Amino acid sequence: MPQEELVRVLRKTGAVSEVGRSFGVYKWRPRGAPDLSVDVSIPRRDSKAGPGHRGIAVVGDPDMTIAEAARRRDLTINAMMWDVTARALVDPHRGRDDLQAGLLRAVDEQTFLEDPLRALRVVQFAARFDMKADPALVELCRRADLHELPAERIQGEWGKLLLKGARPSVGLRLGREADIVARVFPEVATLDTDRVVDALAAGPRAAVAAGSEGRAWTLMLAGWLHPADPAAVLATLDRLWLHTFGGYAVREQLEGVIRAWRDPIATDADLRRLSTRAEVWLVLLLRAAVQDADLSATIGRATELGVLTERPAPLLLGRHLQKLGIADGPHMGRILAAVYDRQLAGTVTDLDGALAAARQLAST
Repeated sequence: MPQEELVRVLRKTGAVSEVGRSFGVYKWRPRGAPDLSVDVSIPRRDSKAGPGHRGIAVVGDPDMTIAEAARRRDLTINAMMWDVTARALVDPHRGRDDLQAGLLRAVDEQTFLEDPLRALRVVQFAARFDMKADPALVELCRRADLHELPAERIQGEWGKLLLKGARPSVGLRLGREADIVARVFPEVATLDTDRVVDALAAGPRAAVAAGSEGRAWTLMLAGWLHPADPAAVLATLDRLWLHTFGGYAVREQLEGVIRAWRDPIATDADLRRLSTRAEVWLVLLLRAAVQDADLSATIGRATELGVLTERPAPLLLGRHLQKLGIADGPHMGRILAAVYDRQLAGTVTDLDGALAAARQLAST
């Protein structure tokens, strides 16, 4: 039916939000089901009208045949439809067979290459669903023009690989095979940290994601990038357009974790000092994955010390020194730093001890 008629019919039975009107896509919320939201669209024709991911012209066509509509899909497993009237599967490209075989296969070579982002989608699908790519599809991904992909779209697809992938290594290997990693992340193209990212995805990722998806981003990026030099890490974060995520300082924490994951952790003082350089939880999870070690006891001790996700709050503050007659300035700063260092070492444990140490330092 024509687009206007579709909207009229939908409004008879619920609320319609025209979130993608130019693409013929609507969000429909049926009456009586406030938590249900369904994307409804008419078939559309895509054609290459310019360079890059955005250079695609879209025209809705309600008279398009099912075969034509399916042809514009990326992969055969995404080209299946369900006929709600006949209650039957419509599968013109054998998507069910490919799904059962765990195979990713392109619907059409020409339409696949019209959207270069599909190459990254193949990689994250492989990681999320542990599927193999058809050799012809790998070649298509190798030919996809990736240089104009916007960073936010790269972040979206790579995030699905790292944050949702059952085995991220499957996607990373495919990305290397199809020259995707080399073109999108050239500074880290030679890294092979597959075992580490899979170990982190097997349990630690879910544990940290419960508190913050930004923390999960940081952990998985650390697993992938920890052997890289700092400049390569920053270049990769720029390509992903990542600074903070959900209020979590991904870039700052990632740099700290990669610098500190080899630091000593034998004593309570080590853990307290580590907490001032990076989030201890992430450091220990990365270290356990890299070394294939059980650090649960160390994580428990860091929790008891209150430094698992944050550094100890300083016992001594500037206002305390002001009451001792010490003026603001570099001298105060040096005393505060020295007393805090003793607090981290465990030789200062309360405010009285901190004041005593400050008096001793001020007199020397």
